[in-house]
Amino acid sequence: MTLRGWVGSLFLMLVAGIGFLAWERAEGEAPTIDAPGALTVAASGRDVELSLADAGSGLRSLRVTIRQAGEDTDLVSEEFPGSLVSGAASAEPTRTQRFNLDPKALGLVDGEAVLTVVVSDWSWRGGFRGNTSELVIPVTIDRKKPRVQVLTGLSYIKRGGADAVEYTVSETPVRDGVQVGDEFFPGFPHPNMPGRRFALFAVATMAPEKASIRVIAEDAAGNVGSGRWSVVLRERVLPKASVSLPQNFLDVTVRDLAEAHDLTGEDPQAIFRQINTVMRRENEAKIREMTADSAPTPLWEGAFDQLTNSKVTSRFAEQRSYFAGGIKNSEAVHYGYDLASTSMAAVNAANHGRVVFADDLGIYGNCILLDHGLGLATLYGHLSQIDVSVGDEVRKGDTLGLSGATGLAGGDHLHFAVQVGGTYVDPLEWWDRSWVRKHIDVRLESSSAE
Repeated sequence: MTLRGWVGSLFLMLVAGIGFLAWERAEGEAPTIDAPGALTVAASGRDVELSLADAGSGLRSLRVTIRQAGEDTDLVSEEFPGSLVSGAASAEPTRTQRFNLDPKALGLVDGEAVLTVVVSDWSWRGGFRGNTSELVIPVTIDRKKPRVQVLTGLSYIKRGGADAVEYTVSETPVRDGVQVGDEFFPGFPHPNMPGRRFALFAVATMAPEKASIRVIAEDAAGNVGSGRWSVVLRERVLPKASVSLPQNFLDVTVRDLAEAHDLTGEDPQAIFRQINTVMRRENEAKIREMTADSAPTPLWEGAFDQLTNSKVTSRFAEQRSYFAGGIKNSEAVHYGYDLASTSMAAVNAANHGRVVFADDLGIYGNCILLDHGLGLATLYGHLSQIDVSVGDEVRKGDTLGLSGATGLAGGDHLHFAVQVGGTYVDPLEWWDRSWVRKHIDVRLESSSAE
């Protein structure tokens, strides 16, 4: 081949290479933007997350602005590393961008605004400016907290006890109820007074000595308003008990429970400790899960019934220390009443409700959970027989099953417990017709603010 031929071939190869590079670098696929379809921003502001991607030449730039009343404010302006020859410096086609929308810092007022996101890539398209994508997101600025008006004049509540409160909220809340320290008790529409809200709440036995108690309401933007009222907390001395673990109980009851739940080990005392701590904690978490979705109306009526002809053998909130061979094994709080009657006695529903659980539940053995609405639930444990199914509607006095000694029970009895919003409370209150009338019924039936 002549020199001219070689030069011509090289020229053609160069032109082809440049053409291929230009074809590749002038790709026409625009970047993608994954972002919320709309935003509501509270007085406290909110974090916004964008997911940006460009599988072709790679991300080149990002600009985010917000416009209100004709004024634009830059929120993000960023250039990503790369070049027109090689494209993006990063081989990762996706990038997450986060920024904060703070109405006060940005001088935004309540009302509507528009967030605009513009992203470009390293393509040669558009006169080397690259492909561009634009996303417009409507924004609502809402800095006003919901107004909470508590209608209950005064509450007397015992540690380990419950009470009720009525209130109104100035706008439809996305979340409202009573905050007691770190525990939250959800509110519901008042069943008899349109426009009002109603909440059962409790002070747990282990709540802080001066736990803050208030009604809170959160709106769609995330603004939180609150209201307080007079609450008198009556302290109580919680009972303590030392429980001796007989060898036969360890060898039979504990081992049977361990085998039923695939717990292994040779030392029955170690197995009991595991059951009394780990299994107990898992069982309590399951109970909270099963009772969390409570009916929005009261299913119960009046006071609750104690097991017929039963004798109390252990009371609420008993702080138990368990001993084996004279050595302390573990501790637990007994959050219910142990009620003994005849062997395999009929266990009746303490009040109207809906069955939300009816199965084996570890330390509670064969167990039934009833939802009574508005966050109120009852537990029936250690049954020898279960006669109801999940979803059944039961009436006060209906037979649920038979008492027994299943689970971590030393003999035939019923373990009966009451929960408000997942917190155990003293069943004695709910068995007391006078207490139920004064603390609950008058607020469910009220026709005017107190």
